[in-house]
Amino acid sequence: MAASNAATLPKQETGISALLDAQPEADGRGTLVAVLDTGCDLAAAGLQETSDGRPKYVDFIDCTGGGDIDTSKKVKPAEDGTLEGLSGRTLKLGGWAEGVDEFRLGALRLYGLGSMPTSVLRRLKEERKAAFVMQHQAAVSAVQRELDGLADGAPKEAKRDLELRLEQYDAMMDGYTDHGPLLDVLLWRQQPSGVWQAVIDVDGEGDLSAAEPMAPYAHARQVGDMGHGSALTYCVQVYDEGERLSVVTDAGSHGTHVAGIVAANFALDSALNGVAPGAQVLACKIGDGRLGSAETGTGLVRALIAAKARGCDLINLSYGEPAWQHDSGRVAETFTAAVRKWGMCVFTSAGNDGPALSSLGSPGALSAPICVGAYVSPAMMAEQYSMLPVADVSGASYSFSSRGPTPDGFMPSLCAPGGAIAPVPRHALQGKAQYHGTSMSSPNACGVAACVLSALKQAGLSVGPIELRRALENSARPIESEPFAQGAGLINAPAALAYALEHHGKPAQDLPFALSVPSRGGARGIYLRDAAELQGPLTFGVLVQPLFEHAATRTAAEVEELLSLELQLQLGPTAPWVTTPASMVLLSAKERGGQTFTVRLDPSTLPPGAHFAAVQAVDATDPARGPLFSLPITVVIPHAISPPPPLGALTPAQLETARDETAAPPALSFPLTLQGGVPVRRFISVPESAEWAKVTLRSGRMANGPHAVLLHAVPSARGDLPNTACQTKRMLQLRELSEEVVQLPVRGGATLELCMQLSWLANPAPATLDAEVEFHSYGARGRAMHAPTTRIGGADAFARIEVGAPLRTERLAPEAELTAAERALRPSSSTITAGSAELDVLPPSDAELRAAADAPGEQIHSMLLQYSFDVAPEGDAKEQPVLARVQSLHEQLYDAPLDSMLWRLDDANGQTLQYGGAMHDAAETKLKKGSYSVSVLLRHPDRAQLTALKELPLLLRMPLPKPMDCVVHGGRGAASKGGHGGHEAVAEGWVRRGGHKDLYVCKPTTELPKWVSAGDVLTGHVALDKGSKEATKLPLAFEAPPAPVKKAEAADDDGDEEDAEVVGAALDEEAMACAKEARLVQEDVDELERSVFRARLQRLGALRKAASSAERYNALADAMLAESPPPLDKGKSLGLELLLEVLAFRRQAKPPAALAEADMAGWRAEQVQPAAEAVLDLIDADEVSTHFGRTHESEGASKAAKEHATMMDEQRSALRLALLARASALASLPVESESFSTAVAELKQWVDKPDALKEEEDKDALALTLMRHELARSRPGAALKVLRARLAVQEPGAKRAKEVGKECVKLYRDVLGLELWASNMEEALFAKFPVVKLPL
Repeated sequence: MAASNAATLPKQETGISALLDAQPEADGRGTLVAVLDTGCDLAAAGLQETSDGRPKYVDFIDCTGGGDIDTSKKVKPAEDGTLEGLSGRTLKLGGWAEGVDEFRLGALRLYGLGSMPTSVLRRLKEERKAAFVMQHQAAVSAVQRELDGLADGAPKEAKRDLELRLEQYDAMMDGYTDHGPLLDVLLWRQQPSGVWQAVIDVDGEGDLSAAEPMAPYAHARQVGDMGHGSALTYCVQVYDEGERLSVVTDAGSHGTHVAGIVAANFALDSALNGVAPGAQVLACKIGDGRLGSAETGTGLVRALIAAKARGCDLINLSYGEPAWQHDSGRVAETFTAAVRKWGMCVFTSAGNDGPALSSLGSPGALSAPICVGAYVSPAMMAEQYSMLPVADVSGASYSFSSRGPTPDGFMPSLCAPGGAIAPVPRHALQGKAQYHGTSMSSPNACGVAACVLSALKQAGLSVGPIELRRALENSARPIESEPFAQGAGLINAPAALAYALEHHGKPAQDLPFALSVPSRGGARGIYLRDAAELQGPLTFGVLVQPLFEHAATRTAAEVEELLSLELQLQLGPTAPWVTTPASMVLLSAKERGGQTFTVRLDPSTLPPGAHFAAVQAVDATDPARGPLFSLPITVVIPHAISPPPPLGALTPAQLETARDETAAPPALSFPLTLQGGVPVRRFISVPESAEWAKVTLRSGRMANGPHAVLLHAVPSARGDLPNTACQTKRMLQLRELSEEVVQLPVRGGATLELCMQLSWLANPAPATLDAEVEFHSYGARGRAMHAPTTRIGGADAFARIEVGAPLRTERLAPEAELTAAERALRPSSSTITAGSAELDVLPPSDAELRAAADAPGEQIHSMLLQYSFDVAPEGDAKEQPVLARVQSLHEQLYDAPLDSMLWRLDDANGQTLQYGGAMHDAAETKLKKGSYSVSVLLRHPDRAQLTALKELPLLLRMPLPKPMDCVVHGGRGAASKGGHGGHEAVAEGWVRRGGHKDLYVCKPTTELPKWVSAGDVLTGHVALDKGSKEATKLPLAFEAPPAPVKKAEAADDDGDEEDAEVVGAALDEEAMACAKEARLVQEDVDELERSVFRARLQRLGALRKAASSAERYNALADAMLAESPPPLDKGKSLGLELLLEVLAFRRQAKPPAALAEADMAGWRAEQVQPAAEAVLDLIDADEVSTHFGRTHESEGASKAAKEHATMMDEQRSALRLALLARASALASLPVESESFSTAVAELKQWVDKPDALKEEEDKDALALTLMRHELARSRPGAALKVLRARLAVQEPGAKRAKEVGKECVKLYRDVLGLELWASNMEEALFAKFPVVKLPL
């Protein structure tokens, strides 16, 4: 093999080129690498075969579940070789269906959430829209020609309808949405082989006669193309005995690029190869397309299970997230098991959040994986980035490469080239791409490990993950002065191989050790950063624990391994300011839980800056082996700033001077000289009371032009707060003699790191800057990075905040506003089930399998929680944005207490609108008025743990239509009175140094939106200086109180006054009492009669809703109709309610089974018309019309007047429903009749717009009726307008909503000849009314 000098896919830097020159067959052959990523394009160039002719991919698995299709429905084919798919299409089968007597049905939406990469979806929609527009314009032109061809004497209605069609066509295109086709899926088990076979109707046309059935990928390595110009490849997998088909696609180009770096093989040009062209790949999709390709716990755990099941040697994971607790959590534990229990070596990216220290996230910060930083060589700079020539530029870590140490002192393992030009999926429409990131350095290192492991296997050596890691780290080559990004150094393939060959089999060479510092909470290293930590004793005890793996019951060999461990170790620090014992004898120390040694630090002579050392434990009998374990030590010596003088000790004159701004602590100023690619760090002790800092950067003369400078500020590295939650990061474009000001949060008493790095890409020439740092505070936040919330209780009028100016005079210009409402929901149901037997069983450890070959694994269980809520936008708003979040599990993934959390938002039709996961908030979803549900999936091996979470609350966050102001007062009295009495809000001003001010933030004075409920919490912020809002704001919350109690109206229940007026003074008291008693008795009789009638009426309604038989319903209804209805109930007629109930039943009654479809409409009309006429006969339409034609004063109206108004309103509603029912029944008749036109004319007199009807079902019926009436009048344009107007405002869950859509399809296809729009509407209906649920 010819070695490549090209730096486009770097191999020279790591020595791989030299290794392969010496051992050409040590190119990864014989190794299997699991690539945990977005998935891979199985047809990408360079990823088809290994260098020795084996298939490159052994399998491709969607571990997220995003491509799962429910195939539980079984059907038998018709005798003519067809069957009906879930789409409703007739599917024509091919010769492959011969002998198959049962198929399983499924369906896949091409644009389904997660089934297609975002970039492909965007391109496909653009291309389809372009083709659609051309066809649409042809249809518009045809109508325009018809309009232009009308004769002068043509009817005006014909001309107007054509004009209306053109208007509607334009509006249709304005509202064009491409939902994508629904693809039918067939699955069956081929006999006699028993191999599952699947066919996908990728064309969406139903003709499968020429389709090629596909087996699970590992069986025959079949690859399909999703069609429609997507160039998106897929394979299939089958689970749970055919109940579930997985259609596996990639979620983006990242995974293919990573796989190409590891193992691409170009037989015709080896210079293009990946690092290990002989290695095979197991592609595991852990990037969930439903979450924008973010990883999930489900995907990660399943991928590790799959990697073990298929015998992988190496794993690469180029993903990462912030973490609160490093080396903790269910996913972290599974990675530890993958290495220590299952014998796989895991490589992971350090993350792209540098260059400041303490920017490592997970999984890079986990102990078990090998964490890889990103290195860039001068050759890479020139060849990959076309950098301008520079006389003196050195290789270095990329600026973005995350740095150690973690808050507990842990460091990256090593580094590798972090940029490459490598293969990408075919759907990217380019063969290769240049990407950079630690996502590229990790697979480069993994490829190096594959080559080293390949050479070791060929030498007959079996090397496990611990021994391999030790060889890679102890042979790495340091390439820069600080280790925070590079760890042990740049990976070195020849040296690693030589080390492994020389030291294989030596005592404890394959034994891992855990180091911890008990006095620092079990930290994995020593990290001293704040000035307070450098005071007092600097002596630490270090606990060393050998980590032996064993079966549940130790075998004799495992016992002997413990007994035989006795290592003579030399302990040596790498820096003179660290002192350790010279040696220790390390035993297994099981009874004591490990052994300890002491470390003493003396940083007194260290200059300001970051200093690193390590305590290395070396085999005293064989020092060449290098360290068996190492304790990382980082000490930061900050630049000190003098604190302000204590005000209490000053004289009045001194105090006045001290209060002046000039006596404030001086700003810290320092010059900076920046070299391309080299981070410059300044560590600054922050005053105890400081809350934020103002950083000013001033540039001087720039002979080589402007510079791009990255400013990365990390205010603290103590506690569990991820750096991403408190850091400030800005890319500044500095021009000559310019100034940039950045405000950033700080933690009082902590050490702030200001890290600046000059970009070498555009202008790598050195640059000089002057920096100035000035600290500020109101004393309101304290030392917490996240200030406690200022809370106004539901019964409070205000919240109090104390502010001051402990450092310098501060501007005070408070502003408070609420911007969103938050609501907590409880689940309505919870269900726990066991996971998939193939995907969700954690394997036993290698030690367990050695002890018992049939050792069982550990089942992972799932719990599904269901939540429901309603949305009712207020005012003119048609939609309400909503964000769902499982708050207690949010922003936790690798360190989460559960294996996984995923949620799905559905509307009342079952359409999935959004997915959300554990780490990142989903985008706000705009919801129309209606009912919605959220399903939350939790996973954990312990069912009891899931049961404990069955009442887990769900948070809904809903932005307010506009911010609500909360007035800020300067006194309690003004706040208590809400500002009444002439009290004004706090005006803009100053708080002098040492001064104090009390602020009272009042509850909002404006009315809350009607949809806000008691118990909701309105959230926002208080900015103490609205001119510097981001630096000075504090969180604000207001608990929504109960709604105001409506005043009870005065009632005249007994009518005494009216009785007295009628009877007059002539009746004595006894007669009046007798009359009253008789009336009350009659009222009791009437109420009893009404109660019985209401109960029977409720029973009728229950029979109707339960779809009971017509016989049962009619028996009760006829009996009630034969009786005289009871008296009015407060103006409401129960007799009318009975007639309306019967009408509702007639409108939805099931026709006789033997009735022909052609006779259906006539039968329905016969049922409905008499019932509608009965309602109309009971109502005096003239009286109702007269009533609503007059103005009625409701305030102060008498009881009789109110009851009459209620009766009129009830009768008008009944009149409208009856007229609608009659017209709707006639509209369905196949022949247009005069009675239909008359019925519509009467209906329009009472229903001038859909909102005149209350129920969504009735609004749909109105639209369908008016549409058919317009068609009967040969006005298709008007019919189209009616239907489209209704579709635009339909609420999710309306009973006849789908029927309206289907009628629109018919109108497009059969009347207007718009096949393209008919297909578009069908696709929309498939999306809005899914035939199968999307997976969770």
